[in-house]
Parts: sequence; structure tokens; C-alpha cells
Amino acid sequence: MPANRDIAALFSSISGRYDFLNHFLSLNIDKMWRKKLVRSLGVSADHRVLDVCTGTGDIVIEFAKNSKSSQCFGIDFSGKMLEIAQRKVEKSGLGRRIRLMQADAMNIPFDEEFFDVVFMGFGMRNLPDTAKGIQETIRVLKKGGKVLILEFSPRQSGLAGWFYKIYLKFVVPVLGGYISGDSNAYRYLATSIPDFLEPEKVSQLMKAQGYTNIKATPLTSGIVYIYEGTK
Repeated sequence: MPANRDIAALFSSISGRYDFLNHFLSLNIDKMWRKKLVRSLGVSADHRVLDVCTGTGDIVIEFAKNSKSSQCFGIDFSGKMLEIAQRKVEKSGLGRRIRLMQADAMNIPFDEEFFDVVFMGFGMRNLPDTAKGIQETIRVLKKGGKVLILEFSPRQSGLAGWFYKIYLKFVVPVLGGYISGDSNAYRYLATSIPDFLEPEKVSQLMKAQGYTNIKATPLTSGIVYIYEGTK
């Protein structure tokens, strides 16, 4: 795992093409995954919500659109990604309800028991210490609050799993590198998926940090999982 500052630099280097490549390389399925994550929370009102590793802001914007009275915050360690997120927030007309901050998921700059909900989308596998990252989410949650994490899984079986492994090994690094102009970044992003934790291990880490009612829900044949937990 590269150092935190190296990961931040990596995401900043591909920020300009990040959204396009996410949609292009996933055949737009990533949009459905994020909507599923937000909607899995159910009807919500008057929540204070944090999106950790917000990137270009898709999850926090999606939540704000579906929960008119909630206060929404997004943090990311890449200033370049946050610049794009801020433009998207302003374009969506949600600038008064979404606050973006440059911050590290390893040291979330909020007091204990500050939030009702914490989201994290496709950020957990990039954390230098997964257990510490999960610990930080539970620290800032109120009692009874929920965490919802969207992340790729290293496990896919059958013909679909074989095709996906080939896709990650050859297609993502080549196309991602060519379009973004940074082959190293997309080589890292592709290898970070098979190198990540199995769903059972993620659930165990959540339990070890104090979460209860843990659920791990596979989407798209287990390519990604939604992890849920209650403080």
C-alpha cells in the first residue's frame, strides 16, 4: 500500500478524467451502485451525514437530493478531487446544504458522536489502516447511528469472475492509463481490488471496532458489496 500522501497525489493526478472513467469503465453501473448505497438507508430526515473519501462528491450529492432537510458533509484528502466536487455541488443547487473539507479519513476532524450517518464509497481499500479507518467512522457516529460502506470485493466466482479478473488485469490499466494519461494510477487502482479484504474479513473488522447488526450485501454478482453497521 502506498503512503497516504502518495495516494492523495495519485487521485489528484487523475481527477480531471476520474468521473468519466468511472462511468466508462463500469459501463455506468457505478451510478446504480451509489444510488443503491444511499437508498439502502431508507427514508431519512434531519440527519447529519458525513461522506468519507467523498472524491468528486457523487454520494453526498445523491444523499442531499433524497433528504431535503439533512446537513451533509464530505471529506477527502485530495484537493483536486474536492475542487471538482465543489463545482458539482454548486451546479446541483445544494451549496447551502453540503460542506466539503480537505481532511484525512484516518483523522476525521469532527467531535465524537457528531453524525447520524457515515458513508464511504470506494475509499476503504485505499486506507493505510483499514481497522483505524473503521474506528474513526464509529467514533464520530452517535449511538444508534449507521455506517454504510460501498467497496469492491476481491471475490467473484464462475465465468463472470474469470472475465472480471481479466478485465481488471488488462483492460482497466490500459484504457484507464491511456485516457487519464497516468498508467501507474490505473495500474494501482486495478491491483488494489484483488489485493483487498474478503467480505467476511471486512465484517469482522467492523464487529471488532464495535459495530452491531452488520450486513454485507453483494451487488452485480459480488463485484461490489454494501456493508452496513449500527453503533
